[in-house]
Amino acid sequence: MRFKEHEPSAGRTVAQLLVWAVLGILIGAAIVISVLGWIAVNIESGGSCGSGSCPNGSGLHFAAFFFAIVCCVPIVGAVVLVGMRLPAAIALVVALVAGGYGGTVLWAGVHGETYDEAWSAEPDRPSSLRGKGAWATAKLVVRVRTDGAIAYDLGNGTQSWAYQVPEPHVVCTMAETAADGIGLLAYGSDKGPCNQVAAVDLTSGKELWKTGLGKVMRYWRPGATGILATSTGSAVLPTDRGLRGLDLRTGQARWTWKAPKSCVFDSGLNALTASGAAVATTVQCGPDAAKTTVAVVDPRTGALRWSAPLPTAAKAEDTSVVSADPVVVYSKEPGERGRQQLVTFTPDGRQRAAFPTSTSEGDLQLYARDYGGMPIRTLRVQGDVIVAVAEGHRKYSWEADLVAFDFTGRELWRHKTSHGVDGLLTTADAVSLLTPRSLRNKAAELTVLSLASGKVTREITLLHGFAGDPALVFTAPGRYVFVQGGEDPKVPPVTAFRR
Repeated sequence: MRFKEHEPSAGRTVAQLLVWAVLGILIGAAIVISVLGWIAVNIESGGSCGSGSCPNGSGLHFAAFFFAIVCCVPIVGAVVLVGMRLPAAIALVVALVAGGYGGTVLWAGVHGETYDEAWSAEPDRPSSLRGKGAWATAKLVVRVRTDGAIAYDLGNGTQSWAYQVPEPHVVCTMAETAADGIGLLAYGSDKGPCNQVAAVDLTSGKELWKTGLGKVMRYWRPGATGILATSTGSAVLPTDRGLRGLDLRTGQARWTWKAPKSCVFDSGLNALTASGAAVATTVQCGPDAAKTTVAVVDPRTGALRWSAPLPTAAKAEDTSVVSADPVVVYSKEPGERGRQQLVTFTPDGRQRAAFPTSTSEGDLQLYARDYGGMPIRTLRVQGDVIVAVAEGHRKYSWEADLVAFDFTGRELWRHKTSHGVDGLLTTADAVSLLTPRSLRNKAAELTVLSLASGKVTREITLLHGFAGDPALVFTAPGRYVFVQGGEDPKVPPVTAFRR
């Protein structure tokens, strides 16, 4: 008697196909995520990583790798021992391809964007040169260093021009921002008086004019910031009694402003900054110049708009005008119990609030590093929001938070980072946060957040030799540009990434 070969029912066949399809999708996704994850570890972390130094999405990567190993071995064994019908094999292959595509999309979303280096500048030579800061135009990034300034084309990194101060002088400070395509820098003898100011055309590198700075900067002081400022049409320089405004393009005198009687400008203590609409400075007033006053001046005429004392109980040890429009001032009193605070003002000069910069929620940091001419600010004012880096309150010293406040000191949002902060850029609607991976990594992280909500909108990995050091951050069409100090002779002082 012959028996008929048993044929599986249609329902059982469909069920088997579905099982193979689901397994194929999962395994295909797991394999692709594993491969892409190990590639990221090799490129971004030098082939291995640990806590805090792994690429974004590493949790998914390691889970997928484990799943792929656990599932693939028994499935391959089952196929070898039992065999597989043609429909099931076709379903598995199609599912593997579909799963691989899905894994690629999933990994891209979890890992975030990856930007390649577009170009980098040659390290400084001689290696003793140090960066002082930078300006950016629509087509150029201009790095100021000990001996002058160098401009690089944003597109390809070629050197467009170089400006040198007379030997043996050194650049000692610079205006934090440029206006009308013109930047200001000051120079003097090494460790001697910083007594010359030059205006440089950022398009051509041509020196437009120069003038003496008088006795305001009596000596060369590393970290001298807030000494020079540019506003629309005006170069603003300090005097021993106040400010003077010069035509930004010709250097001809436009106006002078004298501080109230019994007030002086002290370059070792006071600060100056400007926007297109206002110039703000602090001066020392009263007996022994013990009271710090903030004054706001019209950049076109030099007319005083308003002045107001800072709410300090003792002579300030340090002051910094964080923003000229709206006016936000940082002050620090001397002594172990001296107050450190941010003071905000209304447009007509009334004090809005004064709130501490050191609380149980962290110490607000004004800047990550000072080049000697321009700070890498980690406390910025954008519109009606103050954004600052807070440190010293987390478990590890390198951890930090990015915090946003309104002008009353009320916290709006907080973003935690495990890697510290190397740079900060604010725009009208976003905050870009530069963080390192680890000392041995070949990548850095750029996180973009909404200014209004603090929600992360983009996570970007920056590849190829980008050192984990503080940097000035600039944006341009198709580019992110990072300018560093040049302390490490092996690290490019300027690096641009495609975006």
